[in-house]
Amino acid sequence: MRGLKLFFACLLVCCHAGATQLIAAASDLRLVLPVLLRQYQAETGVSIQPVFASSGKLSQQIQHGAPFSLFLAADPLYTNTLLQHCSAGQQCQTGVYGRGQLLLWYHSRFQHADQALAQSQHIAIADPNHAPYGKAALAYLQQHQLWPQLQPKIRRTDNAALVLHLLRTGQAEVGIVGHALLPESKLQQLLPQAQQQQLQLLQQLGRTEVVPAHLYPPIRHSWFYRADQKQPDSSQLKIKAFLDWMLAPEQQQFWSDAGFKREHN
Repeated sequence: MRGLKLFFACLLVCCHAGATQLIAAASDLRLVLPVLLRQYQAETGVSIQPVFASSGKLSQQIQHGAPFSLFLAADPLYTNTLLQHCSAGQQCQTGVYGRGQLLLWYHSRFQHADQALAQSQHIAIADPNHAPYGKAALAYLQQHQLWPQLQPKIRRTDNAALVLHLLRTGQAEVGIVGHALLPESKLQQLLPQAQQQQLQLLQQLGRTEVVPAHLYPPIRHSWFYRADQKQPDSSQLKIKAFLDWMLAPEQQQFWSDAGFKREHN
């Protein structure tokens, strides 16, 4: 409860500190979404700041009153739940904008992924209880023929982004994350220098393989937008303008470089 109060206090300070707009976003977008937001600010002058956490935790915070007009989740389960709880005085919308992919990273001392799974001491995934990529990673491991051997090795992190920390620091020799956390080199070049160096370290330490999509449940990225029913305020309108821009065909190449497959409804 204390952590939730501190979270809301931070939001209130940020909301009143200036013209920056706040949105909530799943942790697997931690690297790529700021790139898109900087591009949007360059085109429109509107500054938008993302708040990252696992989809499940953000959904709970919004249900408990966190003042986000836009939530980018990694599972429609969470956005549909928010839609069902939309109050009478609000207009709420949701939709799907892409399908995520799993990548398996393993240390270069292993020759291939199966060897890494069999011989590693630790396998890092996000907590499947509230992180959709962790849920998909666990489903992939459970169908593997080595599952009884793999189960004791699993190390769960609070969110998908923290898996990379375990890999960089040698606390796990195998990790399963979303493609957006290990984006294409074209997109990596647009990241801050510190993040580029962290990704380069992972490239030096290990290898990555795309996990075949049929081996885990679809990871469907969805959005949830809400505004006042009668008269949306200026902040809500600015967020809606960004959402429309984000979903436009002109941004599809960006999402492809970030590791997403096209999907919408």
